[in-house]
Amino acid sequence: MSVSNQLPNYSRLSQFTVERALASVFWMEESGSLRFANETAQILYGYSADEFKSLSILDLNPNFDEERFADLWARSKVEKRIRLESTHCKKDGTEFPVEIFVNHIEFEGHAFNVSFVLDITERKRKERLLKSLSEATADAVGSDFFVSLVENIAKSLGVHMAIITECTDSSKSRLRTLAYFKDDTLQENVEYNTEGTPCKLIMETTDPLFIQEGVQDEFEKEPGIEGYFGIPILNDSGDCIGHIAVLNNDKLQLSPEEQDILKLFSDRAAAEIERKIASEKLLEAVDEVKSLKDRLEAENTYLQEEIKFEHNFQEIITQSDRFRSVLSSSEQVAITDATVLILGESGTGKELLARAIHNISKRSDRPLVKVNCAALPANLIESELFGHEKGAFTGAIAKKVGRFELADGGTLFLDEVGELPLELQSKLLRALQEGEFERLGSTNTQKVDVRVIAATNRDLEKEVDDGSFRADLFYRLNVFPIQSIPLRERKEDIPLLVKHFVNRFSAKIGKKIVSIPKRIINSLQGYHWPGNIRELENVIERSVILSSGTSLELGDWIPKSTTQSVTTELDTLHEFERKYIIHVLQKTTWRVSGEKGAAKILGMKPTTLESRMKKLGIKRGFSN
Repeated sequence: MSVSNQLPNYSRLSQFTVERALASVFWMEESGSLRFANETAQILYGYSADEFKSLSILDLNPNFDEERFADLWARSKVEKRIRLESTHCKKDGTEFPVEIFVNHIEFEGHAFNVSFVLDITERKRKERLLKSLSEATADAVGSDFFVSLVENIAKSLGVHMAIITECTDSSKSRLRTLAYFKDDTLQENVEYNTEGTPCKLIMETTDPLFIQEGVQDEFEKEPGIEGYFGIPILNDSGDCIGHIAVLNNDKLQLSPEEQDILKLFSDRAAAEIERKIASEKLLEAVDEVKSLKDRLEAENTYLQEEIKFEHNFQEIITQSDRFRSVLSSSEQVAITDATVLILGESGTGKELLARAIHNISKRSDRPLVKVNCAALPANLIESELFGHEKGAFTGAIAKKVGRFELADGGTLFLDEVGELPLELQSKLLRALQEGEFERLGSTNTQKVDVRVIAATNRDLEKEVDDGSFRADLFYRLNVFPIQSIPLRERKEDIPLLVKHFVNRFSAKIGKKIVSIPKRIINSLQGYHWPGNIRELENVIERSVILSSGTSLELGDWIPKSTTQSVTTELDTLHEFERKYIIHVLQKTTWRVSGEKGAAKILGMKPTTLESRMKKLGIKRGFSN
């Protein structure tokens, strides 16, 4: 009788097959030849029962040779039961990890090794997952933890995508990724609505969700996704604050043990999100303190700049009855919080009037903050007025406190308010009426208590008619208008002003000028002064520089032709101003701005001169 015919019925060996429903069972002889393989082995390895009988265990285990198998046989005879891990090969060449329980038995004079072989692919994958996640995240915190977690989940499970998110609103309808790993690459974080995604179910139920396949058929926002597993991230109060999700573009193979491991790491993720939230709250508190500090520093810087800035003159100098009447009106309105609109030509001292009103007001212990609406590009005026948050626009590398905030409790002086772009006028109107605004890039409303003084050299009523200035803003600014008087209408102040400027510039450059000839005063009083006091100041500064002795020398700064034209009154004031501006432009070869430009000579801002040229119809190439 052959050995194979002597093999007992499989059912008689039940004492050796505790796990036979899960295990592949092999009987083999001392030579390694296989005498029996159960149905589980046939299904797993892909061989028929007859094919197995023609094989040796060495055909299944690539790690064994005859010598190593002989050693195992000898050892099993002594120990009777041996456990080991190795790898086996299927018929198609696929190699997989196995756990082997070897039992040595002797039956009817024959010796056999009966091996129970377990496919431990899932266990090894679970072990790799646990080891990978544990080692990668052990020392990681914050964003490093989130990135390490999703990257190692995706790589260990071999899935298409892994994400970890946090809720961004109380309804939990929007999620923001804290780390997003897809196609073996860390992606840029995104924020998305949960509607149409399996994530919504997790947010609503706070239960894990496992969909092995068919995700794209059920959820419209998941094209190309077959498998999904998501776990809620719960805080100490049991509130869902985010989730971990694994997505695959193929059927998702995920054992219960692997699901449990991911659940374990959701607890760690909750701690990190809580830490992140606490850190953000702390940073917000620090930012608030820093914001107050920045405001104080910005205010201090602004005040220091104001201290260094030399105004046209340090105090109002006049003996003109008309100008004294203007000062009287200014004094009356100063004690109120009424909005003041100072009208008048450039160089007439509108800013000086604004400072005088502020200095005798109840707000004098707070700063007078100035914004020159004509000196800033249109795209920066809003930021200058209302401030901006970090990242609000390209180049906004830090949060900035606007001039309205700086002026809180004090006075805001809007110089050249007629230059304000139309699209910003509505925002200014709201700030004036409601005392509130939002910084650029922020949705938080700022409340301020600011008194506004505005100034312009434009005819705002005409601009309202033309549609270039809002009527409601004009009426809001024009509560208490004050008309600043041009120098040509208060020529009795010229001697006082000349003396004041001579004293200031003489001291500045180290000269000693003690006399001002009467002919110079007469010449200056005979001039039209289109640039007003600012132009007079520039003329006197140049004269002091040119004077070689102790007597003021005027030089040839005022053309005789223009003086004569005023004296003989042959031209209208409008025509005279036009001719003189053309004359200065010709002298500067039509250069408007810069140290040698016409605006500097005329004592005007370049933008003001360009506006005046447009108004007077002056174009390049015109002559007197």
